[in-house]
Amino acid sequence: MTQNGAQRVAAGSEALASGDLAGATAAFTAAAEVGNPLGHLQLGKLCYADDRLSEARSHWETAYRGLRDGGDLRAAASCAILLVDLHASALGNVAAGRGWAGRASRLLDQVGACVEWGYLQLAKVGCDVPDIESVERSASSALEMAIQFGDSDLEVRALADSGLALVCEGRLSEGFARLDEAMAAITAGEVQELSVAGKSFCAMLTACERAGDAGRAEEWTRLVMQLMIDPLGGRPRVLYTHCRSAYGSVLCGLGRWDEAEVAMLDALGASSSFYHQAQASAHLADLRLLQGRCDEAAEILRPFEDRIEACGPLSRLYFIRGQFDLAAAVLERALGELIGDRLRQAPLLGQLVEVELARDDVAAAERAAERLAAVAGGSDSPALAAESALAGGRMALARSEAARAVALLEEARRLLSAEERPLLCGAVRYELAVALRALGDMGAATHEARAALSVFERLGSTAQVDRTAALLRSLGAPGRLRKASADGQLPGLTARESDVLDLVRSGLTNAEIGGRLYISAKTAEHHVGRILTKLGVRSRAEAAALAVAASRRTHGAE
Repeated sequence: MTQNGAQRVAAGSEALASGDLAGATAAFTAAAEVGNPLGHLQLGKLCYADDRLSEARSHWETAYRGLRDGGDLRAAASCAILLVDLHASALGNVAAGRGWAGRASRLLDQVGACVEWGYLQLAKVGCDVPDIESVERSASSALEMAIQFGDSDLEVRALADSGLALVCEGRLSEGFARLDEAMAAITAGEVQELSVAGKSFCAMLTACERAGDAGRAEEWTRLVMQLMIDPLGGRPRVLYTHCRSAYGSVLCGLGRWDEAEVAMLDALGASSSFYHQAQASAHLADLRLLQGRCDEAAEILRPFEDRIEACGPLSRLYFIRGQFDLAAAVLERALGELIGDRLRQAPLLGQLVEVELARDDVAAAERAAERLAAVAGGSDSPALAAESALAGGRMALARSEAARAVALLEEARRLLSAEERPLLCGAVRYELAVALRALGDMGAATHEARAALSVFERLGSTAQVDRTAALLRSLGAPGRLRKASADGQLPGLTARESDVLDLVRSGLTNAEIGGRLYISAKTAEHHVGRILTKLGVRSRAEAAALAVAASRRTHGAE
């Protein structure tokens, strides 16, 4: 029976290597049924990749017991290592994850020197570790073990995690060089384990997301989709989900909010992973705040207020509501947890400067600005330097040093000239308009305010549009009113929502709209719901009628 089980495991491995997931699943299931724990181990990996987390847990726990009782301590430790990440990140059971790390370590103590120690170092995905310095140390240790034992999979995983750590520490050139090397190995077929490829790609996407590197994210996403996900029919789902969530955040930073929203909703609808749910929810809540939909943002954040990913949008929500003490407390908590992660520290410190100024605590704002300058000073990221210059400009304005504020804000604008960060650019130009007004240069102030308004209108950032329009009015230059477009687009709708409304007007169902726009039916349903809310109507028919009337008015005017 043992030989029979081993043969079926071997057959399953061959099927998996050829991309035959159905054949692999059948062979591993047959092996598990005759009592081979390696069958359970491999089934757990397939379940994890398919986002069936409870099934993965059951298979791996069964495999662990069977391998341990059978005396295969290295393989049993490998199961325990897989359960570390499953519990700590995917299921949100941090204590259970620590427990399984302890079980793995105890078994490996009996084994002695072996490559599994390297995998234990990287048991928890680096994307979900706030202490980025510990990620770099663990990856460095794992890389040494990979070279010592000649394990190419561990080498790639260590390169990816160390690259992520270096990028987050602000060493972008060095970090992305390692990540590109890891991705090249994966796409060349050098990696055997699907989970290693998936977690390494997640490290790349997370680095792109935090650095705002859209070009690199798009290139590697396209390659991985072509070479890994598309041939397997959209699997592994867990990789697809992280891809959509992280890419959605990158798109949001680029100002492509319609596409970002679709990506985030897809991720939320596809994943049962606690980590992915928290990540995508935080990104979506941030977008909702930018769109002026604060109540929706609050509901999205409610289940994840203890997560570090939620601290940025949660602080912004409190700031918008005038709850400055709460906003400051949330930011300080996040900054206390993030160790060495300059890319995430910088925008939080920039927020803290704004919050402390709103609390009229100039001394505290000054301390936050100094911390931000120290963070940016250790990085080769122009965006971080721009964040610091923006904070410095705000501080100079608070001290009534308008000329210095203008100089700092013009430096921020120069630093962002080659960066695709429209929201940050808009914020810099808004503050520059305020500083120029303080200098008495009303013409230049009006020009900068109009430039900022154009950015915010393009993005659809309603709160920033309203604030900038108010600034223009104070300069004697009325803000532009948003009107229906030449093709009858109703005011208040995004470009994507206008596309959906056109198809609603044509009588298409949500499924048909999804097929036409290459989005899921569920995402189409979300768009339709928001359209009805924005237009203040109760049915698709009423929305269609408004669209027809707007089109008639537009064409009649022509």
